[in-house]
Amino acid sequence: MFVDILLPLPLKTTFTYGVPLELQDSMKVGVRVEVSFGRNKIYSGIVKNVHQEKPEGYQVKPIRSIIDKEAIVTNEQLKFWEWMASYYMCSEGDVMNAALPSYLKLSSESIVSLNSEMDIDESQLNDDEFILIEALKAKNEKRKK
Repeated sequence: MFVDILLPLPLKTTFTYGVPLELQDSMKVGVRVEVSFGRNKIYSGIVKNVHQEKPEGYQVKPIRSIIDKEAIVTNEQLKFWEWMASYYMCSEGDVMNAALPSYLKLSSESIVSLNSEMDIDESQLNDDEFILIEALKAKNEKRKK
Protein backbone atom coordinates (compact mmCIF):
# COMPACT_ATOMS: atom_id res chain seq x y z
CA MET A 1 0.00 0.00 0.00
CA PHE A 2 1.18 3.51 -0.82
CA VAL A 3 0.03 6.98 0.15
CA ASP A 4 0.46 10.41 -1.39
CA ILE A 5 1.34 12.86 1.36
CA LEU A 6 0.80 16.60 1.34
CA LEU A 7 3.58 18.31 3.31
CA PRO A 8 3.39 21.86 4.74
CA LEU A 9 6.10 23.06 2.35
CA PRO A 10 6.06 25.36 -0.69
CA LEU A 11 6.43 22.45 -3.11
CA LYS A 12 4.11 21.86 -6.07
CA THR A 13 3.65 18.13 -5.55
CA THR A 14 2.70 15.45 -3.08
CA PHE A 15 5.18 12.74 -2.11
CA THR A 16 4.56 9.00 -2.22
CA TYR A 17 5.45 6.90 0.81
CA GLY A 18 5.02 3.22 1.58
CA VAL A 19 2.74 2.06 4.37
CA PRO A 20 4.15 -0.62 6.70
CA LEU A 21 1.91 -3.69 7.04
CA GLU A 22 1.10 -2.99 10.70
CA LEU A 23 -0.30 0.47 9.80
CA GLN A 24 -2.31 -0.41 6.70
CA ASP A 25 -5.60 -1.09 8.51
CA SER A 26 -5.52 2.39 10.10
CA MET A 27 -4.62 4.31 6.93
CA LYS A 28 -7.19 6.70 5.47
CA VAL A 29 -7.37 9.97 3.59
CA GLY A 30 -7.19 13.05 5.80
CA VAL A 31 -5.15 11.67 8.70
CA ARG A 32 -1.82 13.13 9.72
CA VAL A 33 1.23 10.91 9.38
CA GLU A 34 4.82 11.38 10.46
CA VAL A 35 7.32 11.13 7.59
CA SER A 36 11.02 11.62 6.98
CA PHE A 37 11.77 14.17 4.31
CA GLY A 38 15.26 14.67 2.99
CA ARG A 39 18.10 13.45 5.12
CA ASN A 40 17.27 14.67 8.59
CA LYS A 41 13.86 16.35 8.57
CA ILE A 42 10.66 14.95 10.02
CA TYR A 43 7.27 16.43 9.19
CA SER A 44 3.63 15.69 9.75
CA GLY A 45 1.79 15.48 6.48
CA ILE A 46 -1.80 14.85 5.43
CA VAL A 47 -2.70 11.70 3.52
CA LYS A 48 -4.22 12.92 0.26
CA ASN A 49 -4.53 9.59 -1.56
CA VAL A 50 -4.27 5.88 -0.68
CA HIS A 51 -3.39 3.54 -3.56
CA GLN A 52 -1.55 0.40 -4.67
CA GLU A 53 0.57 1.97 -7.48
CA LYS A 54 4.28 1.60 -6.75
CA PRO A 55 6.19 4.61 -8.07
CA GLU A 56 8.84 3.89 -10.67
CA GLY A 57 12.33 5.28 -10.68
CA TYR A 58 12.95 5.59 -6.97
CA GLN A 59 12.72 3.67 -3.71
CA VAL A 60 9.86 4.89 -1.52
CA LYS A 61 10.43 5.59 2.15
CA PRO A 62 7.96 4.19 4.69
CA ILE A 63 5.84 6.47 6.81
CA ARG A 64 7.05 6.56 10.42
CA SER A 65 3.68 6.58 12.17
CA ILE A 66 0.03 7.55 11.96
CA ILE A 67 -0.66 10.49 14.25
CA ASP A 68 -4.47 10.56 14.17
CA LYS A 69 -7.05 7.82 14.54
CA GLU A 70 -9.61 9.84 12.58
CA ALA A 71 -9.19 12.19 9.63
CA ILE A 72 -8.63 15.82 10.61
CA VAL A 73 -9.19 17.02 7.02
CA THR A 74 -12.08 15.99 4.76
CA ASN A 75 -11.98 15.25 1.02
CA GLU A 76 -13.91 18.49 0.47
CA GLN A 77 -11.27 20.47 2.36
CA LEU A 78 -8.48 18.84 0.33
CA LYS A 79 -10.30 19.78 -2.90
CA PHE A 80 -10.79 23.31 -1.59
CA TRP A 81 -7.06 23.55 -0.75
CA GLU A 82 -6.31 22.39 -4.30
CA TRP A 83 -8.56 25.11 -5.72
CA MET A 84 -7.05 27.75 -3.41
CA ALA A 85 -3.52 26.80 -4.48
CA SER A 86 -4.51 27.11 -8.12
CA TYR A 87 -6.39 30.39 -7.64
CA TYR A 88 -3.69 32.06 -5.54
CA MET A 89 -0.81 30.50 -7.55
CA CYS A 90 0.84 28.84 -4.59
CA SER A 91 1.37 25.25 -3.49
CA GLU A 92 -1.13 23.11 -1.62
CA GLY A 93 1.54 22.82 1.07
CA ASP A 94 1.40 26.62 1.52
CA VAL A 95 -2.38 26.42 1.87
CA MET A 96 -2.09 23.52 4.33
CA ASN A 97 0.48 25.45 6.35
CA ALA A 98 -1.87 28.45 6.58
CA ALA A 99 -5.02 26.39 7.20
CA LEU A 100 -3.85 24.14 10.02
CA PRO A 101 -3.23 25.45 13.54
CA SER A 102 0.42 25.29 14.56
CA TYR A 103 -0.14 22.59 17.17
CA LEU A 104 -1.19 20.20 14.37
CA LYS A 105 2.05 20.72 12.46
CA LEU A 106 5.16 18.75 13.33
CA SER A 107 8.60 19.68 12.11
CA SER A 108 11.92 18.30 13.17
CA GLU A 109 13.39 21.46 14.56
CA SER A 110 13.42 20.76 18.27
CA ILE A 111 15.51 21.99 21.14
CA VAL A 112 16.73 19.32 23.52
CA SER A 113 18.14 20.22 26.92
CA LEU A 114 19.08 18.32 30.03
CA ASN A 115 16.85 18.74 33.07
CA SER A 116 19.41 19.39 35.81
CA GLU A 117 16.85 18.59 38.53
CA MET A 118 16.37 15.03 37.31
CA ASP A 119 18.37 12.22 38.89
CA ILE A 120 19.60 9.91 36.12
CA ASP A 121 20.93 6.43 36.85
CA GLU A 122 23.49 6.13 34.05
CA SER A 123 23.90 2.39 34.66
CA GLN A 124 20.35 1.93 33.34
CA LEU A 125 20.99 3.74 30.02
CA ASN A 126 21.73 2.07 26.70
CA ASP A 127 24.73 3.29 24.65
CA ASP A 128 22.77 5.86 22.61
CA GLU A 129 21.09 7.29 25.70
CA PHE A 130 24.42 7.53 27.54
CA ILE A 131 26.06 9.37 24.61
CA LEU A 132 23.13 11.79 24.43
CA ILE A 133 23.26 12.54 28.18
CA GLU A 134 27.03 13.12 28.01
CA ALA A 135 26.64 15.48 25.03
CA LEU A 136 23.92 17.45 26.84
CA LYS A 137 26.09 17.67 29.98
CA ALA A 138 29.01 19.00 27.90
CA LYS A 139 26.71 21.56 26.27
CA ASN A 140 25.53 22.75 29.70
CA GLU A 141 29.15 23.07 30.89
CA LYS A 142 29.98 25.29 27.90
CA ARG A 143 27.04 27.58 28.71
CA LYS A 144 28.19 28.00 32.32
CA LYS A 145 31.67 29.21 31.26
